[in-house]
Amino acid sequence: MEVLELWRKNLERTKSQRTTETYIRHVLSFLNTTGIRSEEALLQISSSQIFKYVDSSPLGPSSLLANLSAIKHFFKFLLRREYINRDKYTDIEQAIEELREELNTKKGTCYPKALTKEEVERIFNAVKGKKYEKIYSLFLYSGIRLGEFEHLGRNSFYLDKSGILWIKLDAYMTKRKKGRLAPLLAPNRDETHRITRKMLSWIENYEENFSVKRGVLQVYTDRLSKRLGIPFSIHSFRHTYITNLVNSGFPVEIVKEFAGHSNIKTTIETYYRFSQKRAQELVRNFMEKE
Repeated sequence: MEVLELWRKNLERTKSQRTTETYIRHVLSFLNTTGIRSEEALLQISSSQIFKYVDSSPLGPSSLLANLSAIKHFFKFLLRREYINRDKYTDIEQAIEELREELNTKKGTCYPKALTKEEVERIFNAVKGKKYEKIYSLFLYSGIRLGEFEHLGRNSFYLDKSGILWIKLDAYMTKRKKGRLAPLLAPNRDETHRITRKMLSWIENYEENFSVKRGVLQVYTDRLSKRLGIPFSIHSFRHTYITNLVNSGFPVEIVKEFAGHSNIKTTIETYYRFSQKRAQELVRNFMEKE
């Protein structure tokens, strides 16, 4: 296919020879397995074909993750050269990210790390008074993904009668293409009310307080992580939010929906590992009920 040859030339200009050969091999394997033989068939590809490719593959999680990286790069190339439109690419990208999440869960027993209370305090002391204090607060107390954050605006928030601030994520914003509501929650009630009051004032000037380019945010966070000696990324705030929900005793089906996981198995296997401390707290809370 002509488009495949154009992609190869692009790889040769931007990647090492080894990476170029690996990417080409991965994409050819994908095309052959899915029976795509022409550019017309390629441009009509659907996300379901990517899911079926992974489901039928004999490869292990690590190899499949490498395959998906190559496939994503290939379709991003097609998007930028206007062979496919943005909607087609978004559909494919979301399928790949969902599969990556599932494969990373299966890859091994290396579970996502939630930030400790002390780490959170050090991070927020470092950004106090800056725009990043507001942005990090939004991630930490809502658990949204970076890709979802990019679509937010002032109208994405609403306060219910009980004083809980919710974020409304429309289907096009989310990884699963399924709309959801995410509550702004802290580990306890008082902290939830405190951060809600702050967030309500911040979102009044949403663009001024939260507008930042994805790359700039990631670079700033990476540099801050190195400076503080705390290994964290934007996604660490999401892991912390979900872990706090679990530790607060929220049922797994509620956590799944708040987090936007595609499968409850992901929620259980990633976050609901047994904790003696959490078990003891739940028993004490049960006994203290009237």
